[in-house]
Amino acid sequence: MIGAIQAGGRSRRMGRDKAWLPLGGRPLIEHVLAAARPVVDRVVIIIDPGSDQAERYRGFAAQAGVEVQPDLYPGFGPLGGIESALAGCSSGESALVLACDLPYLSREFLAFLRSRHEEGGAAVTVPVDRDGHLQPLVAAYSEACRLAIEELIATRLLRVDLLYQRVPTVRVAAAEYADLEGSEEFFTNLNTLDEYRRVARIAGEE
Repeated sequence: MIGAIQAGGRSRRMGRDKAWLPLGGRPLIEHVLAAARPVVDRVVIIIDPGSDQAERYRGFAAQAGVEVQPDLYPGFGPLGGIESALAGCSSGESALVLACDLPYLSREFLAFLRSRHEEGGAAVTVPVDRDGHLQPLVAAYSEACRLAIEELIATRLLRVDLLYQRVPTVRVAAAEYADLEGSEEFFTNLNTLDEYRRVARIAGEE
C-alpha cells in the first residue's frame, strides 16, 4: 500500500497553500507524513504540476525521502487526485489517500484503516465520522477502482460518493475506532484562515 498525500492545491477559501501552514513548529504536511510513513510501504505527494509551490514540494520530498507525482487531472477535485494516486500503484496495490491539512491523524488510526481495508477485501474502505459524514480523503482505494473512476471523470461526474455506488465499499463506523486516542480530532481539517487561527491558538501559536 502506498500513502498518497493530496497537496499543491490553490485552496481558494484559505487563500494560500494549506500544506505549509505551521502548527506545532511544523508545516501541516509534515504532520500527515509523520502519521502515514510508518503505516505504508512508500509515500507519494500528489501535486498540481502547475502549482507555484511545485519546486518547494520537490525539495521537501527529496529531503524527506518520498516521491512527488503529478495530479493527472488538476481542477477535477478529490476524484482526480485519487485517480492520480492509483496511477502510481502496481497491479493489485492500494493507496491510502490523505488530505494534507489533517494534523491530528495518528499512525494508530491509519494502521487500523489499512488493516480493515486488507481484511475486508473491498475496493474502497472509507471511515464515517461521528456526525455520519464520509471522509473520502482519509480512505483506502484499491487499484481495481481505476476503471470506475476513469468513467466518472470522462463524464465529469466528480462526486466521490458516486464512486462508492459503483464499487464494493466498506464504510467504517465511528464506533469502530472511537477507542483510539484522539479519535474526536482525526478529521479536523483547516479550510479557512479562521479555522487555522482557532487551531493555532489552541496549539499556542497565536
